[in-house]
Amino acid sequence: MRQAEKLGGAGLCLLSLLGGQLLVIYLLQSQLSQALHARPEFLYLQVLPGLVWPLACCWLFSAWQSRRHRGSTRQGWVTSLPLGFSLPLVTLLCTSLMIPIYRQATAQMPVDAASNITWSACVALTLLVGLCQILLAPFAHRLTARLSLPLCLALGSALAVSSLTGMLPWMEQQPLLLLAGLLPLAAYLMVGLPRPFGLSTGWLVLATGVIAQLVSGTSFEVPDYQSTLLPNWQLSWIESGLQYLWVQPEFLTVAVPVLVSALLRDLVLLREAQVQPNAPAPRSTLLGLGLINVLGACLGCGLPLVVLPGYLGYRRWGGGQYYSQAAGLLLALFALLGGFGRFFAWVPLPTLGFVLAALLLTSASSSVNWIRQPNGILLASCWLPFLGGIGSGSPLLIAMIWGGIAVCVQGDRLSAAAGVALGGSVLTATGVLHRHLWDPDFDPLAGAYLMLALVLRVGHLVPHSAGLAAPSPRAGGSPLHSSENPGSLASDIQADSPVAADEAPAPEA
Repeated sequence: MRQAEKLGGAGLCLLSLLGGQLLVIYLLQSQLSQALHARPEFLYLQVLPGLVWPLACCWLFSAWQSRRHRGSTRQGWVTSLPLGFSLPLVTLLCTSLMIPIYRQATAQMPVDAASNITWSACVALTLLVGLCQILLAPFAHRLTARLSLPLCLALGSALAVSSLTGMLPWMEQQPLLLLAGLLPLAAYLMVGLPRPFGLSTGWLVLATGVIAQLVSGTSFEVPDYQSTLLPNWQLSWIESGLQYLWVQPEFLTVAVPVLVSALLRDLVLLREAQVQPNAPAPRSTLLGLGLINVLGACLGCGLPLVVLPGYLGYRRWGGGQYYSQAAGLLLALFALLGGFGRFFAWVPLPTLGFVLAALLLTSASSSVNWIRQPNGILLASCWLPFLGGIGSGSPLLIAMIWGGIAVCVQGDRLSAAAGVALGGSVLTATGVLHRHLWDPDFDPLAGAYLMLALVLRVGHLVPHSAGLAAPSPRAGGSPLHSSENPGSLASDIQADSPVAADEAPAPEA
């Protein structure tokens, strides 16, 4: 029975990972064909091979990484870390980089050449992300250890919810397929109804989605030229993309904040994963991702591969390493056998997208449950930049600054909070934080962060100087400093300590 439950959980994990990434590829090719007017030959023969093979490699790498060591006997194989293309990052690249470059290029060259130069700029960005990941890999353990655990848990839940909100507008256009994913999950996971013929929940969800797709006559196709998706080297794209970004500084000022956001996203999600025992090592994860991104750029991949939210959800669903290994082998198999577009047409993407949405909600709830202290202010600080759409800045960077201030103030570390606010002032003055551009300008918002840093610094110094003149406690009396009393509230403020966090009760499996 336990083995059957593990296989059922692995099936759902496989559907969520594979379906979510196929959904990203479908939305990207639709965006490229509509906004950039790219020809089908360009999409199938040049863009898709560069996306499929690095994605399959990163899944096989994640499975190999988790097979290197077992967990405890009760846990079995260590859960693979989800890697792939981030839907919010893809949307950001399309809106802030691809479309502006294409519009400027069409005024100077033909449409086909404009499509090539637009994609080559994204390929150059992927190469830069990969090189930075390789450079950060030796320091990954030290960097993640210095990040506050409650802050990263709150940010991880926010990233999961933001990925979910990015899928919902498109999935709502297919209500029947959305319902086909909702009903089996509700019936067999939430209510616990007996599964017909002993089939796993994953197979039932997939079968229901395919039947609903046949009834509605819906298909989701990508260009198909009756051939295999063989990898091909696109080294010329790297050279032309780097030259274009260098001679067009207005686009380089957009690429730099995107690169910073991708790297920070990896560190945050790797730190969130460390809440569980036997989590994948940050150093090897970043090194492997960097090498795969460099290889992907050589193959023409214009989307950087990053760590995805949902690791705690995969663990809770019972996924080990088989789901990631199976996803990589299936993607490579369909790419080699040909008929990739026909295979795509049979996949009920909204149904599998709903499975991914359920997993992301599970992961977000697990992250919140691991936070010990009352963290309403921390959660609001981390979630509002994502859900409120504040300005045109980077939600992750804003949430990192706001959440860092909140967690430091809550821990009565006003000096550290002042340092975080000062960092927010510097990032705002450079334009990276709220304008998502490298455009230095000390505006009133940067001055507001600076004033907040001064207030927090003064708040740190005043109680310290007042405490010097305070009378000493009476002999035999109760201590005045709350940290001397183990039962006081102040002693519970070590929430961002890994030791304190590991003592928290584990969420239900």
